[in-house]
Amino acid sequence: MAVTSGLLLGILILLTATQASESVPFSAGRKSYMSEMEEPDTEMMLEMLARLGQSIIRANDLENSKRGLDLGLSRGFSGSQAAKHLMGLAAANYAGGPGRRRRASNILPNEI
Repeated sequence: MAVTSGLLLGILILLTATQASESVPFSAGRKSYMSEMEEPDTEMMLEMLARLGQSIIRANDLENSKRGLDLGLSRGFSGSQAAKHLMGLAAANYAGGPGRRRRASNILPNEI
């Protein structure tokens, strides 16, 4: 009995809401913001576009800051391992660092 009365009440509310929404007049005379303006304000539009671009860039920077180099310190990576890693990166970027050495044909191996 309670289920059927609840179902009937729901149908009654649905029908009333549908009839009320159909009776609301449609305002065809309402124009959009741009059509109400005589001519668009280019300064304002450029400022809005600049703000939008800055907010997109800030959001992108915030997203990339989450993926920073933490060297695993938050996961138990030791300080000595971090130091070795940084020293390896510095040596790899150094011109005289490790790696294959190219020898010119006119230089003797003893001179190197």
